[in-house]
Amino acid sequence: MLRVSKGFRLTPSRWWALFFLFWVPCLSADEGFQQDVFPFFEAHCVTCHGAEKKKGGVRLHQLKGQLANDDELELFELVMEALESGEMPPEDEEQPSAEERKEVVAWISAALKAAASRTPSGEEHAPLARRLTNFEYQNTLRDLLGFELKVLGDLPKDPVKPYHFNNNADLMRIGPEQLDRYLRVARRVMASAIVEPEKPKVHHTRREWQPTSIDRGMGSDEIGVWGNRRHTPSWGMGLTGFPETGEFRVRLQASAILPKGVTELALRLIMGYSINVNSSTQRVEPIGVVRLRNSPDRPEVFEFRGRIENFPVKPGLVQNGVKQPGTLTITPQVLYDDGTLNDPGVARNLAMPRAVINWIEFEGPLVEQWPPTHHTRILFESQLRESDPSAYVREVLRRFISRAYRRPATEAEVERFAKIYELVLPDLGTLEKSMRETLSMVLISPQFLYHTVAGEGDTETSYEVASRLSYFLWGTMPDAELLDLAHQGKLEEAEVLKAQVERLLGDERSADFARNFTMQWLSLEKVRTVPINRDLFPRFLYYVARGERAGTEEPYRPTIRDYMIDESIAFFREMIARNAPVLTVVDSDFAMLNQPLAAHYGVEGVEGHHLRPVAIRPEHHLGGLLTQGAILIGNSTGSAPHPIYRAVWLREAILGDEVKPPPAEVPALTDTAGDSAETALTIKDLLAKHRNVESCRDCHVRLDPWGIPFEHYNAIGKFQRKVPKEGTRVRGLDLQRDENLVGYLNYLETVNSEVIEAHSRLPNGPEVDGMADLKTYLILEKKDEIAENLVRRLLSYAIGRELTFRDRFEVEKILRKLANQQYPLREMIKEICLSSVFLNPVIRKSHD
Repeated sequence: MLRVSKGFRLTPSRWWALFFLFWVPCLSADEGFQQDVFPFFEAHCVTCHGAEKKKGGVRLHQLKGQLANDDELELFELVMEALESGEMPPEDEEQPSAEERKEVVAWISAALKAAASRTPSGEEHAPLARRLTNFEYQNTLRDLLGFELKVLGDLPKDPVKPYHFNNNADLMRIGPEQLDRYLRVARRVMASAIVEPEKPKVHHTRREWQPTSIDRGMGSDEIGVWGNRRHTPSWGMGLTGFPETGEFRVRLQASAILPKGVTELALRLIMGYSINVNSSTQRVEPIGVVRLRNSPDRPEVFEFRGRIENFPVKPGLVQNGVKQPGTLTITPQVLYDDGTLNDPGVARNLAMPRAVINWIEFEGPLVEQWPPTHHTRILFESQLRESDPSAYVREVLRRFISRAYRRPATEAEVERFAKIYELVLPDLGTLEKSMRETLSMVLISPQFLYHTVAGEGDTETSYEVASRLSYFLWGTMPDAELLDLAHQGKLEEAEVLKAQVERLLGDERSADFARNFTMQWLSLEKVRTVPINRDLFPRFLYYVARGERAGTEEPYRPTIRDYMIDESIAFFREMIARNAPVLTVVDSDFAMLNQPLAAHYGVEGVEGHHLRPVAIRPEHHLGGLLTQGAILIGNSTGSAPHPIYRAVWLREAILGDEVKPPPAEVPALTDTAGDSAETALTIKDLLAKHRNVESCRDCHVRLDPWGIPFEHYNAIGKFQRKVPKEGTRVRGLDLQRDENLVGYLNYLETVNSEVIEAHSRLPNGPEVDGMADLKTYLILEKKDEIAENLVRRLLSYAIGRELTFRDRFEVEKILRKLANQQYPLREMIKEICLSSVFLNPVIRKSHD
């Protein structure tokens, strides 16, 4: 008999707890469904999701409550999420009582939990066989061989799906054509990894510049921000010769002329084609960047290293029927950008920071140690090489295969590749050539190209965990410490695993994880594809000032868009470093800025090319992800903010909703609102017109209110309360009219005359006016949803598959552990790595 103590009050939450404790076990799933759930569906759902209508592709009238297969279970999960969020039934329909809604949600939750915990007969384990993504493949080759070769251009591009991850097992397959490309890449990298015994010819090029002549007020050893000048370092240094493979070294002596108030200057070296031609298609790659703080009376020597294979060689011309050698040019660039690069006045070079370069020299390949370390890492020194060549070959194979496969090689595997070696040796003739071909075969084997999965006695679970952990947090193969812990069987111990998560996150390789995860989670690549309206935003991008290409975007410099992508990635990294609470994604008291970004956003006091956390104030209208340029530009038209794009981004990336694309029969915005939608400065009113079309209304009443509060952030991500009238062309800075930047800003004040409205009422929520109100609502009302979304995304990325209803209870377990701590990000990652889904991510499929 249940005894209730005096003073005990049966609150609604306690009532439901007692209900589940005593009554749910007594009811069959079918009885509970027929008694409580189906009548609810009939009253509130089947009118739109039944036999006659199928809104959103969902029908509920045929459900029987037996939860017999995964499709039905996932449909019930979808219904539960819609009821929990309040999105269904729609606001303009009759609403169930809170008790009715809670009862149905509780029944579905209990039924899903029961289904997830049972093990049906005939259970299948989905084989999580998935190949390495191109990103993972590139990094794995780097860490396996000990040097980096850029090979992504030789591979088919990985699939891209906005707000989803391409390491999904359903996408990562290999076809015959792809395998052929892998083989070509493998032979290429092994040709660089294993060298010939004889030292190669070393190539040297050196050029010096003297401050003897003056051109437009600048010495012939100086480089300004604008323009390239003949016979100066900015024209570049062509190499008189260079190797086909190997490491090179570039040294230069440089300093900076820094105006008052400037303390450093970013100088970048690029190598490839000469960029001093009238073309925007020259191919170059960066060698590196140095921050100059020293004056010309204190010149310093700086050194860069790289692999010659990673730089594009310009094919030689054919002269008199003879093909000339290819060419490489090293070009220094000043990257200083204070936001005024498009303003007129070439003479202002003298008022800007300038680099002074006394000399540049190139040397390659480097032969101080020959063979190089990456060679001896494979073909190591051993007496066996002479005394027992067969044993030596097998030991070389055992060591390499074990590292390539991320677990100990089996004897059968060693013997299989030893036979390949013996087969090719008579034709190729030398150990080096034969081993290159044999190890190329290792690099196209499934055990290398696919993620490590335990099974069939070859791989223990501990090695699978080591591999999954390193590919999650580094995007590459496990290092020696992880593999040693796997060998000892310690990696699945909670404290050991936590310590390894801390170690991996503290390693520089975690930057690769942050970039790859953030780019896909936030769909950042879109920012590169938006065509910016130069008539409206003439100072945003860096444009060619003169010549045939005047007015086109400068192709050989990093742009503000590149910095904006880096800003969002650096922000996520900073969140991890600070163990920041999850709501930092919504708002923060810092932004990751460099000087160009700070100038763009209007944040004072930031100097230099490098990103760093900068304290911000309310008047900056920044903080969190929602106000970052990459997000705002990527979800604009290039002329105006786009509330729908921004609403979809918010709901998908931050709130975790899946927003389906409009059906094919739904007319485009331009069809209902007119062609002006493509060029309008604000499309809020056009959306109102669009919503009047019946086929558009249902989705837009749920989307538009989320996007309209973004309206104060224009198409280039700057906060503004007013916009120009339709058809207005905004000119750039004109010194004759404006005199200075202040005069130009005053001109913009007169042009921007139309007040922006950013007011909306959120679905099932309050009225908000602008970004500050929207952020407040998300922080107060949507914290748990935002945390759940980030857990689900990190977990899905970590295990390489979409989550199913069976994973939701492990997600809930993680969230319960972190709720009282405000869901700190670093702890979130640790809990994900400790979860049963991460340690054993097989998918169990139930059957009819």
